[in-house]
Amino acid sequence: MAYSGGIQQGEVADAIPGRHVTNAGTTVHLTAESRPRRSPGKLDVIEFCLLVVLGLSVLVVHDVPYLLQHSFWVDEAWVADSVRAPARLTSSLSLSTPVGWTFLLRLVPFGGPQRLRLVPLAFAALTAGAGYLFGRELHLTRFATGLLTGAAALLSPAMLVRDDLKQYTAEAFACLAVWVLVARAENEWRFRRLAAIAATASLGMLFAETVIVVGVAAMGGLALECLLTRQYRRLAGVAGASAGMLAVSFAIYQTLIRPHVTRALAAYWDPYYLPTRSWSAALSVIHLRLDQLAPYMGFGYLAVDTAGALAGIAALIWLKRFALAAMFPVMLVTVIVASAARRYPFGDLRTSTFWLIMVPVLTAVAVAAAGRMAAAASRFAPLAAAAVALAVWLPVTSPYIRSHEIPNEDVHAEVRYLEAHYRPGDVVIVNYGSSFGFGYYYSGQPSFPLGHAPNGHVVAYPNLPWVLVVGTPPVPDVVDALARARTEIAAEPTSARGRIWIIRSHTSAREILEWSHELAGDRVTTIRVGPEPILLLSS
Repeated sequence: MAYSGGIQQGEVADAIPGRHVTNAGTTVHLTAESRPRRSPGKLDVIEFCLLVVLGLSVLVVHDVPYLLQHSFWVDEAWVADSVRAPARLTSSLSLSTPVGWTFLLRLVPFGGPQRLRLVPLAFAALTAGAGYLFGRELHLTRFATGLLTGAAALLSPAMLVRDDLKQYTAEAFACLAVWVLVARAENEWRFRRLAAIAATASLGMLFAETVIVVGVAAMGGLALECLLTRQYRRLAGVAGASAGMLAVSFAIYQTLIRPHVTRALAAYWDPYYLPTRSWSAALSVIHLRLDQLAPYMGFGYLAVDTAGALAGIAALIWLKRFALAAMFPVMLVTVIVASAARRYPFGDLRTSTFWLIMVPVLTAVAVAAAGRMAAAASRFAPLAAAAVALAVWLPVTSPYIRSHEIPNEDVHAEVRYLEAHYRPGDVVIVNYGSSFGFGYYYSGQPSFPLGHAPNGHVVAYPNLPWVLVVGTPPVPDVVDALARARTEIAAEPTSARGRIWIIRSHTSAREILEWSHELAGDRVTTIRVGPEPILLLSS
């Protein structure tokens, strides 16, 4: 059976939404309040092609050659190190990234050293596809709504800047996947659809930990819809699915997440936890953080994007989609409460990606609803509204398309130069900031003992005594590293004495001064192969 937007035998769908022709030939106009909901059925060939095109569009709006050529910076490097460590260490090394997502990095078969970034790119493609499916489930129009919501997910500034090796595009996909499942549950109420939401929001934490926030919002929205529509018997199903969701997510949190939370990571996020000393202080920080995030919401102005999101919520209420209408406000309240409880860093662009993308998606829903209402005047109104909306929005979001936002710390170039010019007898000192990138790019096999680092592990070379990593036992600081290196060089025959290489990256101003002080009077050659040069000490 061809796509019919949920219209069953005995009904005819024409250009005017809401028109219902009975078997007796009587024309009845159905309002949004009275239209029955049904699942839209399987994708036809045209829709499948649109879905594929949206997904592949990430290759256009993201600069893929840049992703595959640009060196990992420190925040990515300690994630990349997981593929060089034994598989048994993955759950421990993946402290800053979900364990399931981290395992996916081992499966990337091509793309060179930076190929791991293809994983977040793949999730960006899935997010665009999920955006299309979400619009399709709303039954507003056959193509226009899905294209609008899919384009909103694809071109959201918060997504366009997420090229780094982190799980934030997976969180965006998981968020939209739950929204799709809630829309399906509203279309046709079945317990197995509630179970699908619960499973996605709990087991999905293995790939995107924030999905549980979306799951809580989904179950809360569905419960609210049951109350508003007086479907009280359905509350038992919602309660059962919610209990299972919370039980599984609690088990995952206790066994795979909480044991690996470090003080260093908590201290890093401290500025993003809301103050609890007073309401005024909390509200002030919330307003400040939202203002800082506004450029990545859609139109770049908090007032405009707030109006767009509220219009989308109003459209969902008009469609009697009470669960979906409640989800975004509940999500936002949940992340604010979690931040006050020091469990979620509110206001950071990266960790906010999953809810930021819903602002343009909701705005797209508002545009689609307006187009549907205008369809009574013209059958082309939905497509015209979509075209106008995209024409207005594209100039706003275009500066983020193919953007280069990854910090420039080229440890890869430093390692290539070192390996090309290293001689037996040389000693290599690696500063702490470059140690994670060095551990990924250097051909020698590192180990990853427990230590004071964001992911709870440091990089070490116990089998390569000529490599000294500052900050990793037994090399506590710069002074000790230089003393050890000089002792090693002095022990060699005069005719065969090596040199000391110093690999640095992600250095602070204080560290630069320390290096300058300790190297004063030495014969130092500066080799510029990246943003931070290699230093070479000759005897």
